[in-house]
Amino acid sequence: MFSSIQSVSLAGLGGLLVDVEADVRFGLPGFSMVGFLSTEVRESGERVMTAIANSGFNDEPRKIIVNLSPADVKKQGTSFDLPIAMSVLASRMEFDEDFLRDTVFAGELGLDGSVRGVPGILPMASVAKKAGKKRIVVPLDNACEASFLDGIENVPVSSLSEAVEYVLQCGDMELLRNESDNDEAKTDALVYPDFSEIHGQENVKRAITVAAAGMHNILMIGPAGSGKTMLARAIPGIMPELTESEREEVVKIYSVAGKYNDVKSHSTMRPFRNPVCTVKRNAMLGGADGRPGEVSLAHKGVLFLDEFPEFDRQTIDGLRTPIEDKYVHISGRNGDITFPSDVLLVAAMNPCSCGFYPDRKLCRCNENDVRKYLNRVSRPMVDRFDIFTEAGRVSIKQLLSREKENKSSAEVRGIIETAREMEEKRLGSYRLVFNSQMDGTMTEELCKPSNEARELLITAAEKMRLSLRGYHRILKVARTIADLRRAEEINVNDMAEAIHYRELSVRFWG
Repeated sequence: MFSSIQSVSLAGLGGLLVDVEADVRFGLPGFSMVGFLSTEVRESGERVMTAIANSGFNDEPRKIIVNLSPADVKKQGTSFDLPIAMSVLASRMEFDEDFLRDTVFAGELGLDGSVRGVPGILPMASVAKKAGKKRIVVPLDNACEASFLDGIENVPVSSLSEAVEYVLQCGDMELLRNESDNDEAKTDALVYPDFSEIHGQENVKRAITVAAAGMHNILMIGPAGSGKTMLARAIPGIMPELTESEREEVVKIYSVAGKYNDVKSHSTMRPFRNPVCTVKRNAMLGGADGRPGEVSLAHKGVLFLDEFPEFDRQTIDGLRTPIEDKYVHISGRNGDITFPSDVLLVAAMNPCSCGFYPDRKLCRCNENDVRKYLNRVSRPMVDRFDIFTEAGRVSIKQLLSREKENKSSAEVRGIIETAREMEEKRLGSYRLVFNSQMDGTMTEELCKPSNEARELLITAAEKMRLSLRGYHRILKVARTIADLRRAEEINVNDMAEAIHYRELSVRFWG
């Protein structure tokens, strides 16, 4: 007898519905599966049949063929266990076909018939919703994750027998729902360092404010202990909270990565990712296994790379395209996968290997050592930064001083939100949000400096030997600085500050 159950095959944050078809008939007993399957899907055969038997659904041995359609799409992961089992059982039992037609199944099975959590439930539910399905049956462990999405009923089950009973009764039964984590998600928030706690480094805090307002990538250079890491960790606290659409996109990424628990308790806050310098290329960009990398986990938030020159050169250079294009494209034998990567790139580094250059009283590096250290970062990667700022050593007297009241993160966030309102008003018709997203033509059109400011920029461009890209980056930063003071025209002071943020790169990299 033939039966069909629907599930979802993921590709990045999207996917498509998969028909899990089963044909059960008398003949030489056996179990086989077809349909362009990965190793973990092929291995599910023994797991599924054992789970069916241990759940009490015994039957005489039959010839069973399972097909996952469409056959030209690679099926990966363990989420097909439950739909395969339900498809086999549907050929033996009288399930309501209309009810099944509106239902999607996903989940891994244990040998005892228990249903275990799987990554990617949220995007699976999104695919099912877009296809017009009414409900998705998911593992109880993924109940909170599935409930994040409105417009489709999520049905959490803890065992195969519970899923069968639910279908037999066409949904007319009470199920255990684990909502406690969802309530917690609404109240808990990740605590970032507050700007008011950081004393000294006023120039760096100003540069970070400009960077956060226009989503300009920023590189901090300074000796160890100058507070670069603490400053970076404070950045999400000054950025506006995620909008509903941004929040859904971020949670989907963490769902696919199997890291939903890392984001659910602070999902209105911007992500902050701080990979260690030994991170591999696949972990940074994403792997052919369909899991997003660090640059995608930081989507709509901050990707902080501390000890920047210590990262593998190929790994860092691999970020150049994702940082510019705002997405990662991964090609593998299982097909092409795309993940978003719209991040604020924040990097920190020492000026030399010992960390004290150009203070010759402390620095023991010669000019060749300094140049060799700086050249660990390629020039094309340096060009991806709009703002360069120097974090000097902070004296004990500065740290202990409380004469000047520091602005809190909330106060700085208010200033940034006002600047972003101006950006959105100006860029809305172009379907852009931030000044950093403007191309060259838009930059010339929308970043109108005063005559005095333009003359200053031309003089600086000739003196610093700027490329056209560098010229436009200074213009975009100046536009953000003007937005921070709620001004329509870029004046000479705005331009001077923007040029200042570029001078450090010329001094270090020429």
